This record gives sequence, C-alpha cells and structure tokens, in this order.
Amino acid sequence: MKHSELFIAPPYANSYFDLVQENTLDDAMQNSIHHLQEIDITLWEKLDQKSYFPGKWTLNELLQHLIDTERIIVYRATTFARQDLIELPGFDENFYAAHSYANERSIEDLLQELIAVRISTYYFFKSLNSKVIHTVGKINGNDFSINSLGFFIIGHEIHHFNVIKNQYLSLIA
Repeated sequence: MKHSELFIAPPYANSYFDLVQENTLDDAMQNSIHHLQEIDITLWEKLDQKSYFPGKWTLNELLQHLIDTERIIVYRATTFARQDLIELPGFDENFYAAHSYANERSIEDLLQELIAVRISTYYFFKSLNSKVIHTVGKINGNDFSINSLGFFIIGHEIHHFNVIKNQYLSLIA
C-alpha cells in the first residue's frame, strides 16, 4: 500500500510515509516500540561521537533529533485533536541539535528516552477516536491530518535508522 495517497500532508512527507510497511498506525507504533526495545546498542556505543561526514550530526545528536521531533509532532497532533486549529510554526532542527547537549549523554540514555517517548506517543494516538484522527491543521503553511502526523513519526524514524545502518555503522565496520 502506498501510504502517501491516504494522507493530508505536503508532498515532502511522502518519502517518510512510503517507508512504513504497516497498514494501521496502531500496528506501526507497536512494531516500532518492539524494534526500539530490541536494539543491541553495542555497535552504536563504539561510534564515540563520530559523524559520517564533517558537519553531520553525531549518533547522539541524531537520537536527540528523533526525540525532539516526536515531541513536537505530538504537541501539534494534540493541538489539532483538541480543536485548537491555529497555525503552528515549523522548527529549525539544526538549531535544536546545536542546543541539545546530546553529546553529553550516553547512547543508552538517549535510546531509553526515545522508547519512553514512543510508548507515550503510542498511547496518545491510541486515545484518538476515528473522527478526531482525521482532523486537519496547518503547520508552517502546510495542511496535515493528525493521522498523517502519526505515520510521519514512524517514517521519520525509519529514514534515520536507515541512515544509521548505511552511514554511521559503516564507520566501525
């Protein structure tokens, strides 16, 4: 199933939607939680603040980016779910990363926080009824349905875990 055809979201989000294999958000969230809980971080810890290219984030910063982005998206979805349909702003992910202090934290701590955030996200989306989940709001000039925000979170994670696999882990292979 090509998810991008099912959502109200700007075209740039399609690349994330199309990474999600599951047909329901509930299944996608549950599988994501399971995947996060099964990660063996032994290899990740060997990266020791390395980046795969000058100017790119460290693995710590990338994990913090996933945490920050998920929290922001859930705030947006909460705002729309509660029928507060004001336009919400975008955010500068590089500015956030520069001020995250993620490199002062352990990989294990960041991963555990990501798992905790994901579990919370799962229960938030699970709490929404079929009417609310299709509410549309505006973010940085773009329309997004709440359902699309949930799938965006999962696809965004898959995208970055592909980067970890293909770029970061090659530094220690």
